[in-house]
Amino acid sequence: MKTSTREAYLEGINKAIYFIENNATSAIQLNDIATYAHLSPYHFHRIFKSVTGNTAKAFLTRLRLEKAAQQLKYSKQDIGRIALDCGYQHHETFTRAFKEYFGNVPAAYRVSASEQGEQKRQQYRQQSVSLSSLQVQGPVIKTLPDLHLAYIRHTGSYNKVGNAFRKLMLWSLGHLVLKLKPVTIGIVHDNPDLTADEDIRFDACVVVTKEINPKGEIAYKKIPKGRYAVFTYQGPYEGFYPVYDYIYEVCLFENKYELDDRPALEWYVKSPPFFKPEQFVTDFYLPIR
Repeated sequence: MKTSTREAYLEGINKAIYFIENNATSAIQLNDIATYAHLSPYHFHRIFKSVTGNTAKAFLTRLRLEKAAQQLKYSKQDIGRIALDCGYQHHETFTRAFKEYFGNVPAAYRVSASEQGEQKRQQYRQQSVSLSSLQVQGPVIKTLPDLHLAYIRHTGSYNKVGNAFRKLMLWSLGHLVLKLKPVTIGIVHDNPDLTADEDIRFDACVVVTKEINPKGEIAYKKIPKGRYAVFTYQGPYEGFYPVYDYIYEVCLFENKYELDDRPALEWYVKSPPFFKPEQFVTDFYLPIR
């Protein structure tokens, strides 16, 4: 495949993914996605699967059902309302799809998730685990302004996101006016307890001053102004999972935060290559209402 053709396909699929992620709760059709991505509806299905490894329909279904699982666990929202919020007009259709995907009906899933959460909190109390023991400070409530971002989508294990950041930094050197160290952010779309490793979505981002029109693998997005609970962690990236687990299982529960329907952000305050792993500082931004 010619480089120009591949870049056009990557640019189109970036747009398609963006469209799906921002319209997952609507009754969108494949033709709608293809039109937004400026790709032929006839070839769209094949191109999307070739680039992402999934069909657009399977991708959309996963986003809807995993969002529903998150809401069942972290909110007290009525199950019928959750079904509607996740793009299902009929409760029966939602229940059937949810059971097929997770092996349990929504109501039973919610009860099980609540019990597992309480068990985990008890374990943390018994083991004297705390934010302090995890080298975490916070939370502090902040409102971020609109953020303009150039990014590369990484799909797969979080352990391999470094490759995306390296590509992004190379692009930045040739396309941005960098007077200082660029501000880098990670957008965390998925919960590894719900999402298979090969399907995890992560955006390696660099902050830009305004909307840009990048090509190929590089994409652009704007994160609208929003409210976040911010936790500051010092330590190596290998420590992220226990920190996230404690924040979501304990801190959200104790502080009675209601999660908003936006992805979490990782703001890399001190990062390689300028600091050693034990000196890394990362702010975790959890979107709240």
